[in-house]
Amino acid sequence: MKNRILITSGPSREELFDGLRLFAEKRTIDFIIEKNGQKTKLPLIIQGIEAEDGSGECWNIKFVVNYKRFIVLNPYITDFASNSINLKSKAYYSTRTREGIITEK
Repeated sequence: MKNRILITSGPSREELFDGLRLFAEKRTIDFIIEKNGQKTKLPLIIQGIEAEDGSGECWNIKFVVNYKRFIVLNPYITDFASNSINLKSKAYYSTRTREGIITEK
């Protein structure tokens, strides 16, 4: 998949769950993403975390991002208002490897 966005570095399990716990404060958690060899720091607001399997290390994450650069990098966004940069999306993430992939808009 040519247009996929990889998460190449991210938070520990504790930092990830702290981000969810502090959702009301709009606390951001930094992830490093990569697309076409270009790496960018992406601050995410975690909205939800779901266990992907029984390992306690793999997660499906729902998040909001308020970052203009993400619009350019995200292959799932085909239409948007130019003044709207609060985007909801999902990702798969492993706290063991601290890697993952953004899976959908």
